Amino acid sequence: MTGKLRNIVLYGAIFSVTWGAAGRVLAEAGKSFSFGVIADIQAGDKETKIGRYYRESFARLEECVSELNRHDLAFTIELGDLIDGNAEKTASDLDRVMEEYSKLSMPTYHVLGNHGMSSVRNLMSRKLNSNVFYYDFTVPAAEGWRFIVLDGNDAGYGVLGSKQLEWLKSKLDQARADQEKIILFNHFALLESAAPQVRMKTPEPVLGWINESGCVVAYFAGHDHAGGYACQNGIHHITVKGMVEAPVKNAYAVIEVYSDKLVEIGFGKEPSRKMKFK
Repeated sequence: MTGKLRNIVLYGAIFSVTWGAAGRVLAEAGKSFSFGVIADIQAGDKETKIGRYYRESFARLEECVSELNRHDLAFTIELGDLIDGNAEKTASDLDRVMEEYSKLSMPTYHVLGNHGMSSVRNLMSRKLNSNVFYYDFTVPAAEGWRFIVLDGNDAGYGVLGSKQLEWLKSKLDQARADQEKIILFNHFALLESAAPQVRMKTPEPVLGWINESGCVVAYFAGHDHAGGYACQNGIHHITVKGMVEAPVKNAYAVIEVYSDKLVEIGFGKEPSRKMKFK
């Protein structure tokens, strides 16, 4: 299927410019707002396994929170898998992560992942006052922008259910009518070129809808800890590297939003990019 996709621009091509290892770029004039993004913290009081440094993630999150609080951010969002899940310590692991995450000084949002789902669902249910884990939001600093959060496990692993799909289509249609710009967040990427290892089991019809919408600027995901980037039909697909596999350098980003581009300022292993849009 991916061989038939058109207009894909892979990482490093004309719409994406990567900076050096420091992960910082000079501020540019005309910035509208910024937000923070974190993926796959996957913390846990358990031994390292297959390159996943669960215990180290607690300290990496602490560093991340300290740095993000130095920036003027409209919000910060984590893209799922706050914890790895542990038969004996899932609750205490989640308490430790949330104690640190709650120190962020700006509004915070969550995406449901595929680890520790029972505990995290309960957390999100309380935060959203709902048992539905897909939602949208706006922030005062981002006039004309709407942010849509998807539940990638709604109808199974990497599958969106019919109600969520109906809801998403209505949100995209309304955004187009209202001339809003959209940024989507999901635990799972849609494109193989943006997440070569793992992604949505059923990317359609979501992929087709956002390509046709005329209002979607970017789609952020996690899950594939190696990260990735692709651009299709002018929509930027960013898979943020997993913090759990960055035990020394860390991995997270600040996204600066301008009238004609997104600038990703990557920290640690997460690269920086400049992404143009119309």
